[in-house]
Amino acid sequence: MFAARIEKARLNNLVLLLILFIILHFCFALTVRNEYAFRKAQLVYEFNLLNFIVSTLCICIHTFLVTALKIKDFMYSVAILILVFFVFPSAVIFTFVRDIDWRIFLSHNLFFLTVLLVGKIRIKIQSSRIPIVQSKNFLLLIVIVGLIPFVLLYFPYLNFRNLLLQEIYETRALMRSEISNVYTGYSYSWFNKFIIPCLLVFGIYYKDRFTIIISSLSLVFLFLCGANKVVFVGLILTFILYKYDYITKINYFLKILIGIGLFALLASVIFSDDFIMTMSIRRAFLLPAMIDVLYFDFFNNNHLFWSESFNGLFQANPYELEHAYVIGENYFGDINWGANNGIISDGFMNAGMVGVVINITIVAFYFSFLNQLNISPKFFGLFFLFVFVIISSALTTVLLTHGGIILLLLSVFFLKNTDKQMV
Repeated sequence: MFAARIEKARLNNLVLLLILFIILHFCFALTVRNEYAFRKAQLVYEFNLLNFIVSTLCICIHTFLVTALKIKDFMYSVAILILVFFVFPSAVIFTFVRDIDWRIFLSHNLFFLTVLLVGKIRIKIQSSRIPIVQSKNFLLLIVIVGLIPFVLLYFPYLNFRNLLLQEIYETRALMRSEISNVYTGYSYSWFNKFIIPCLLVFGIYYKDRFTIIISSLSLVFLFLCGANKVVFVGLILTFILYKYDYITKINYFLKILIGIGLFALLASVIFSDDFIMTMSIRRAFLLPAMIDVLYFDFFNNNHLFWSESFNGLFQANPYELEHAYVIGENYFGDINWGANNGIISDGFMNAGMVGVVINITIVAFYFSFLNQLNISPKFFGLFFLFVFVIISSALTTVLLTHGGIILLLLSVFFLKNTDKQMV
């Protein structure tokens, strides 16, 4: 009975995936292609029937494959997120951009298939973990002690008007000019993206009001330390994605995306209001896919060989600016336009298709390793955020600065085998 219910749920998700795929095409064709960034990018947009047929065939195969393949619910959910955030937008851009480099769409398809393939590999993990009863208290201690340097460094500069979303940019400029610290620079993202949201899940599960309050106030404090609204993403995802199993979460997620897409289309086409489209479909899905095109064009036979991260190891960095600003200057005519890239274009920028294969293989084994840990779906918000981060960040940045390695450590020592213990 349970197996039949799971199969039905996956079939429902398959239908929702195909509907979302169609909606993304209409969003791009009717509104997004005419928005400022897409007009400024020096690309020509026209519908290519052959590319549409090829990409649609690939999407149909992928959706049926992920539905039929016997994989754990965690890996199933990750594969769906990769389809939605990487392959679907890439297929849309592949259909509408004239003379597009076919390697871009190929790379996204390879990413999805590699994650599925490597996810089937069983990695024996022999490691001790902190008992679940003690995990909450240990994480609480880490948060309290870990935030002490933030209190000492940032407290004199806190601006409580930021809580009303006032003087945001002034605070950011002040913090950058007054504070430079390696520990806080790295651990800022570690805490707000993964460590504190992880503690919050334990607090909710144990109905510990003190832990919930400390977690929430810690995130508010970190927001005041940098006036970065992204701090609250981990908090929001933790609450939204706490309930239900993996497959049900994906079902609700797809329904919400379809609703947002339809509502954004309605607002744009009928009322000429592109705000919802710009803040949702365009920013989260189609803009990163378009920026991939620019990176493949600019760095074709012009690779950096990781000279930004390890200058001089393979070659000297030929640019004074970071790659995001190089792209901004060359395609948008604005040196301040930071066109951040995800793991696909990051790999290509550094070593062409070899770099792409390296990046997707590392990420695939990362997810495969997590898949073997039997983590409770209550923590799915953490992994959702990780997938969201790799859309527009380089792999080294994801693992080091954004806390990908920290998430791995949390999973091994705190979250392992919680699927049966935290029901």
